This record gives sequence, C-alpha cells and structure tokens, in this order.
Amino acid sequence: MYRLKQQHRRTKAVLGNRHIWCWGSAVCIVVGLASCSVPKLKENPRIATLTTQLDKIDTVRLEEHSRTQPVTVAEATTELIEEITDPNETVAAVELTLEEVRAAALANNLDLKVELVDPAIAQQTLDAERAKFEAVLGASMRHRRASDTDSSSRRNSYHVGVDQPLVTGGVLSVGLPFGDSHTSNADWLSDAAVSVSYIQSLLRGAGTNINTHSIRIAGYQKHGVDAYTKLTAIGILAQADTTYWRLYASQRDLEVRREQYKLAQDQLHHAQRKVASGSAAKIEIVRAEAGLASRFEAVINSETAVQSRERDLRRIMNRDDMPLNSLVHIIPMSEPHPLGLDLDAEELANQAIGNRMDMVAQELYLAAEELEIELAHNATLPDLALDYTYNGAVQSSHIGRALGNLGHASYDDHSIGLSALIPIGNQAAKARVQRARLQQLQGRIDRDRLAQSIRQQVYEAVNDLHRNWRRILAAEQGVEAAYRDYKVEQSQFQLGLRTSTAVLYSAAGLANAQLSKIYAFAEYEIAQVNLARATGTLLGYGQIQLDSVNLDDN
Repeated sequence: MYRLKQQHRRTKAVLGNRHIWCWGSAVCIVVGLASCSVPKLKENPRIATLTTQLDKIDTVRLEEHSRTQPVTVAEATTELIEEITDPNETVAAVELTLEEVRAAALANNLDLKVELVDPAIAQQTLDAERAKFEAVLGASMRHRRASDTDSSSRRNSYHVGVDQPLVTGGVLSVGLPFGDSHTSNADWLSDAAVSVSYIQSLLRGAGTNINTHSIRIAGYQKHGVDAYTKLTAIGILAQADTTYWRLYASQRDLEVRREQYKLAQDQLHHAQRKVASGSAAKIEIVRAEAGLASRFEAVINSETAVQSRERDLRRIMNRDDMPLNSLVHIIPMSEPHPLGLDLDAEELANQAIGNRMDMVAQELYLAAEELEIELAHNATLPDLALDYTYNGAVQSSHIGRALGNLGHASYDDHSIGLSALIPIGNQAAKARVQRARLQQLQGRIDRDRLAQSIRQQVYEAVNDLHRNWRRILAAEQGVEAAYRDYKVEQSQFQLGLRTSTAVLYSAAGLANAQLSKIYAFAEYEIAQVNLARATGTLLGYGQIQLDSVNLDDN
C-alpha cells in the first residue's frame, strides 16, 4: 500500500510538471508571436513608381521640347503672314454631318460610358436586396477528447441545418444534429435528432410590405439612377450638337477674318498705288498698314478658336481615327435650317413636366418617402412574436441506424409560445414617424419648386429661339446694307474723297454684319437644342436606346 501511494504521488508530480511545461510552452509561443516584427510589405510596382516623386517638384524648359529649332519673332512673322494669306490646303480633313457626330458620341463618349456604369451598379444593389430571403445552409463538425486518471472519452458531433427567412417576417429553421460517443468504460453510442423552429412576428416587423421594404427602396433607387443617367445622356448628346454648331460658326468666322485680311491687303495696295501716282499722301499707306495689322491678329485668334472647337468635338466623339492631338481638320457638312416657328410655350412646358427625368427622379423620391412612413408607422407597434419548436431524438449503436430511425423518434418535444415587448411612451418611434412625414412634405415642396424651374427653363428657351430668329432676319438686312456701304466707301476712296481709315472702318462693319449673321444662324440651332433639352428630349426623328454596362462584354 505504501508503494502504491508513493507511485501515485510520483505520477501526480509528473503530470503536474507536464501541465506546467505545456502552459509554459504555450505562453512562450504567444509571446514569441506577439514580439515578431511586422514583415516588410512588398509594394505594388506601379504604385511604387507613382510615389517616388511625391516630395519633389520638377521644372521644365519648353524650348527643349520644341520639335524644330526655336525661332525669333522677326523670323516667324514672314512665315506666319504667308500661312494666313495662303493657308495650307494639303492638311487632311474629314467631313462630318451632325448625325455622324451624334452616333460617335453615343458609341464612344467617355463621359457617357461612365454614366452608363451607374445603372449596372444600381441593378447589382437591387439584386443583393432581393437575395435577402435566400435560404442559408449551415454545417459543422467537432471532435472532442477528454481523459482523467481513471477513464477517457471521445465524442464526434455533426450538425446540418437550413435557415429560411420568410417574406412574412418569420424565420423557419430545420436542424439535424447527430454524432457518436465512446468512453473507456462503455461501447460506442450514436445519437441523431431533428429540430424544427418557426418564429413569426405578428405586429412590428410583420407583413410582406414591411419585410420587402428594402427591396422596394432599392428598386426605386434603381429607377432613380436610370432617370439621372438618361438626364446626363441627354446633356452629353446635346453638348455634342452645341459643339458642332459652335465649330461651324468658328470656321465661318475664320473665313470672314481671312477675307477681311485680304481686303486690308488690297486696300494697302490701292494706297501704295495712289501715293506712287501722287494722288494721295503717304499717311494713307500708314493707315492701311495699321488696318492690316489689326486684322492679322483677328485671324490668329480665330484660327485658335477653330482648333479649340475641333478638339472639343474630337473629345466628345472619341473616335479612334481622330485622337485629341490629331491634325485632321473637321469640316461640318450639316447646314443650319432656320424656320419661323409659332410655338405654344405652355404646351411645351406641360410636356416637359412629364418628360424631364429630374422630375421623374423627384416622384420616385416621394414614393420612397411613402414607404418610409409605412415602415415608421409599423415600428410604433408592439413587438409581438409567435414561436414554435419541435425536437425529436433517437439513439442507437450505429450512427446510420440512428439517422434511419429518426422517423420513429423515441423522444418528442413540442413547444409553442408568445413573447411581447411594449415600449412605454414610444416617443422615439413616434418622432421617426413625424420626421418621415416632414421629409415627405419637404419633398413635395421641392417637387413644386422643380416644376416651376422647368417651366421657367422652357419659357426662356422659347424666348431665346424667337430672339435668334429675329437676329437672323436683322442680320440678313445688315449684311446687305454693310456691303453697299463698303462699295460706296471704296469708290469714294478711289476718287480721293475718303481715307483708307474710312474704307477699313466700312470693311470692319461688313465683317461684323457677316459675323452677326453666322452666329445668329448657329445660335438659332443651339437654341433649338436647348429647347429640346429643356423639355427632356433631343432633336431628331428616331429614338436613342441606352444600354447599361455588362461586365461580360468587357
């Protein structure tokens, strides 16, 4: 007996030392892991390249980037005069109609492509909300082993279950736990069970409308995104039309400026001949040269404006054959076609209220506010829930038999109950209802304000169209009168009754009249574009289909 006690004490001492050693090892491992330094992270090479110069500001010498040898003002003046007098007609050019510009913008414009991604994102958000009622399959397994000085045991546990959220506000759960266990003093014993539980909200959170609230809100938001995408697309395509007519006007402006430069050259030659013949003073040559110089600058400014308009149109079209830095000139082939129209501004305004996508988006917002009020009202109800639970279990010597005998469970348990939570006062929920109503009131006022703004835009667009029509009529008469005045001044100069200054002043008046006519025609077309945009439409005869982005196509 004494030896047994001594052996038992040695065993306990060994086990105690083993436990101390295990705990000590675990502590050392934890401390070692905690004291490890953060590993050096490998940065993305592209990001590393981009961030190497964040603390430096580079300088540039533009003359080093010149493709040809830099020239002085004096050296370049003669060459520039030759270019203006005889423009390089060998430069490549492409003729484009307004319809071709619209088609290119619709197919390639990057701003439009960015906007067309939003509907696809909104659709995925809606799909994610619709998936909230998908069933969830769960499975788990666990192995447990325990021992003491007298016995040991092992247990294998498994569980398979399905949780099904319901649109009524309930949850149905079905579970199948099973396993087997073994101890050193007994044989293997298997068990299996089935559990079914159903929880249903009866007041707060109950009903299909309440539980599909987020889906309906996501649906309205998807429609709202579609509306704003269409609104933006109309703006982009209208911008394409506007830019086209501005380029048309700029090119006609350049033609007038070059013609004025040639007229000033002719006037200089006339002055030189009259001075040479002794019929005019030398001051006439000075005056003619001053007029020629002023027209020289006007041609340069007009050429720069044409280049800028062409670049704007190339950006909008984004065609592969016409990059932004392309040297290809764009020649607008569509001509203005102004017509005197007697428009009913009130009828157009009423149509705009129904067509404008920002108005549609506002109505969708109000519809969503109705849902928010419904949800807030439901939140004021007591939280009353019904729950039912069933459990059945069976045991056997083999796990397969235990599972097979679940239909004849030796143990059945049914329970049903009610639970309620009733807030005292319920002030927070009532305040949320009032807030939702105030937000709805604010939305209605905002809708009325938007409708008023839309009507104002339509009225102003109609007035602008009428104004530009009258500008066209006035410009037609102005060009004829200015041309007659120029011819008279020119003939008077030949007779020595007028100076070069008077002739050049008359030529400038002719140019201004011609430019007024050009811009009146272009602005009339732009006014039509703006009126169509104000009514939520685009000019043309066919419909335009907008397709959102699909990742499978990229």
